[in-house]
Amino acid sequence: MVESIGHTEKVITRLSTAYRDSTNLINYIKALLSEANTLEEVFQSLLSDRWIDTAIGVQLDIIGAIVGQNRILVDSTVLSYFGFATGIGSNSFGTLSDPAVGGRFRGIGESTTGDRVLTDDEYRIYIRARVIKNSITPTLPQMISFLKFLFNVDQIVIIDSHMSYTVQIGRPLSSNEKAFLTTTDLVPKVAAVNVNYQEYNSECAFGFGGIPTSKGFGSVSDSSIGGKFSSIIS
Repeated sequence: MVESIGHTEKVITRLSTAYRDSTNLINYIKALLSEANTLEEVFQSLLSDRWIDTAIGVQLDIIGAIVGQNRILVDSTVLSYFGFATGIGSNSFGTLSDPAVGGRFRGIGESTTGDRVLTDDEYRIYIRARVIKNSITPTLPQMISFLKFLFNVDQIVIIDSHMSYTVQIGRPLSSNEKAFLTTTDLVPKVAAVNVNYQEYNSECAFGFGGIPTSKGFGSVSDSSIGGKFSSIIS
């Protein structure tokens, strides 16, 4: 990020010794350069608020239009929200210790069926995916880099099999992130080969000997021992 310039302060520090105590001159400089400081704030906004991670609203729409990704989701039934037990497809309250648990509250007038406008946070995932898909070749190294960038994780494991492969993502995913994986065409796939997705906690995943950072079976008497099984995303 480019360092912001305080134009008023910069000019005052460059005054010669004879004028540094001149109240009238200093007040004149402040009045003259107040608009320069306002323009500086606008320039800084142009530099810092036009990225995928920082843009909001219309600015994010512009980025989406540049890469060719619409904000309107045609089938909003793939997304889930907070709800109670009787609600079909609803999620529970969340928890600070596990971002994959729970659903967000639905806004007033926000549709759960048909077309729906994505929120900024949801839209960023789609834009990131579109940016890379526009230029990616689906080789294993590029797919791993793509998924790390898309879901902001350090660990992605791809396991080859006969006419299929499994992608393991190193953190629990939210229900909407899972829907993104399984219901859109934005994640590159190898042609004519089936793909399966799994999620696991990279900090305490269960595994057998020889697998780096994995943990073994647990114990009924000590819940701190052992790792967690990975989950299939369907």
